[in-house]
Amino acid sequence: METNLERWRYFLKDMESPELFIDWGFYSMIATALQRRVWLYPDTFTLYPNLFVILIGPPAAGKSRIISQINEFIRNPKLIRKVPGKKKNKVEIQPFYPLSADTITQEALIQYIVRECGRDFFYQNEGKRVRASHFSVGFMIEELGVLLRKNCENIVNMLNQLYDSRDFTYKTKHQGTDAIKNVCVNIVAGTTPAFIRTAFNAEIISQGFTSRVIMVYGDGPRFLRQFPGVSDEQKTAKEKVVDHLAKLQKVNGPVALSDECEAFHKEVYESGQLTQQRVNMDHRLDTYYGRKNVHLLKLSMIMHFMDTTDSMVVEKVSMERALRFLAHTEIRMHEAYVTGGRNSLAGIQRRVLEHIINSNKAVPYKRLWLTFVDDLSKDDLDQCIEFLLATDQISKDASGFRSLVEQPTSASDYL
Repeated sequence: METNLERWRYFLKDMESPELFIDWGFYSMIATALQRRVWLYPDTFTLYPNLFVILIGPPAAGKSRIISQINEFIRNPKLIRKVPGKKKNKVEIQPFYPLSADTITQEALIQYIVRECGRDFFYQNEGKRVRASHFSVGFMIEELGVLLRKNCENIVNMLNQLYDSRDFTYKTKHQGTDAIKNVCVNIVAGTTPAFIRTAFNAEIISQGFTSRVIMVYGDGPRFLRQFPGVSDEQKTAKEKVVDHLAKLQKVNGPVALSDECEAFHKEVYESGQLTQQRVNMDHRLDTYYGRKNVHLLKLSMIMHFMDTTDSMVVEKVSMERALRFLAHTEIRMHEAYVTGGRNSLAGIQRRVLEHIINSNKAVPYKRLWLTFVDDLSKDDLDQCIEFLLATDQISKDASGFRSLVEQPTSASDYL
């Protein structure tokens, strides 16, 4: 095990959650530790490495297990410090990385950020030591509906601004005005496709929330395994990851892209690769793809710092890895909106697509029909093919159907 991601995976090797949940949980944890203390493009549109990640799947798919593990890592005793208390000769315990309560109102959240999440730090700028402050908080929410149960539209409006790390001002009827400056919010939450369909109506989507969110879909456990306990080797792996989280607390200041990374980013962005060469053409992902460049830059920073605390320069390898991993996540991202309700054929669609991919050549219609005759009717097969064609996942010619996407067997193939 050479990387912290490998250590995280090894510690969770017996957890049944999908691989994508496990990996995005790790990146969310690193983002939470980076807070608002590192940034790209300080002189233009400053970008911080915070993420909004939603793990989506049916009940018992393994969402809560991952989120509870992130909570446990972030709340580790190594990640706290003693600070002078408000009363004389009193000492208070302060977490490196504040986490919000699982259930909290909009008003209480703002007050918590203002009163409990402020931190000072120092960084080097042109040879000078600069003092700065930030208000960063992480949300580790096992059910997204808990956060959005009341005043959903108001909360989404607030989160849109907090995602962009803009100053936020909130007025109350009785307690005046609360202003939050230098704010940074990380979210990893779990929910079901049914909730997504109910909560994210057209008006909310138009406000840009879904463009800021990484929708990570998993349809169930990757395996069924009786829990064997945690070995000494797994405990050692966990401690090394926690030690790295502690070291990240001292990483502060502006981040730059290496010359090679800058050239690579210029190529993929200006060529339209991020928005036009999509692996998933479902129209519900249009807003996500419109903001994919931001997701790519954020994830590149996170992947850079997942193993180092010494360099403030993001190399090309980190951006290439981020680009591949986003593409892998996008393949099934649309199923967050359609599975378990409007599209009961989502599972068989995936099998049809995988069959075409694995054939490595054109597959005639009759061959598909013979392959899946025991699983679905001819009308259902036609519906699956129509969907795959409409979303540009397959093409059709005189020889049959060909795949337009590549689907790896595991998340690690993209890293």
